[in-house]
Amino acid sequence: MKLGLLCALLSLLAGHGWADTRAIGAEECRPNSQPWQAGLFHLTRLFCGATLISDRWLLTAAHCRKPRYLWVRLGEHHLWKWEGPEQLFRVTDFFPHPGFNKDLSANDHNDDIMLIRLPRQARLSPAVQPLNLSQTCVSPGMQCLISGWGAVSSPKALFPVTLQCANISILENKLCHWAYPGHISDSMLCAGLWEGGRGSCQGDSGGPLVCNGTLAGVVSGGAEPCSRPRRPAVYTSVCHYLDWIQETMEN
Repeated sequence: MKLGLLCALLSLLAGHGWADTRAIGAEECRPNSQPWQAGLFHLTRLFCGATLISDRWLLTAAHCRKPRYLWVRLGEHHLWKWEGPEQLFRVTDFFPHPGFNKDLSANDHNDDIMLIRLPRQARLSPAVQPLNLSQTCVSPGMQCLISGWGAVSSPKALFPVTLQCANISILENKLCHWAYPGHISDSMLCAGLWEGGRGSCQGDSGGPLVCNGTLAGVVSGGAEPCSRPRRPAVYTSVCHYLDWIQETMEN
């Protein structure tokens, strides 16, 4: 990766209305404490998160696919600063789940999961490490962690310059169905705080839901404004896609 290219991208980000603040209930992550966290960029604009699951593969949301190509950044913490462990990839190999409805206007989040293949192996280091997939489905009440550079305020979106982390809970499935009647399938889960005030938001899509040190969910969607009472974020449940992930990576 060329240092000059990354620095150019960082300088262009300065004109995109970012704010050095934090969401209610979220805190700046300890630098490189989430070494599997990736940022997806369309040209210079961050639009989604992703999770490194091997040295060549990322897992994200299918609705994060962009035409032609996108940029992946690993080893990031502060988006405006060159700190040493950053790696930059231009990617063109996307593998969305075949069941995903590409018509985003349909508001259909079934099978909202996608693999991205890097053009070369990531250089693993303390700041860049893959995360194991959860082999079992999570249970209501389990405490989990979300991370990302998504909006820290809603509906007026302000974005942090450093990676943010928040602890949230897996909610009962009946609450998820109550919040979004007719839109929740068995391969989805809801997480956050039922009373609101904490959760993923715009720009966090595709990012990780980490439970017991494994990847349990992929940020898929939710209500706007974000983190409203009784409107938790919706995640794709990774445990339902283990066979598809393995087969796609092998074939």
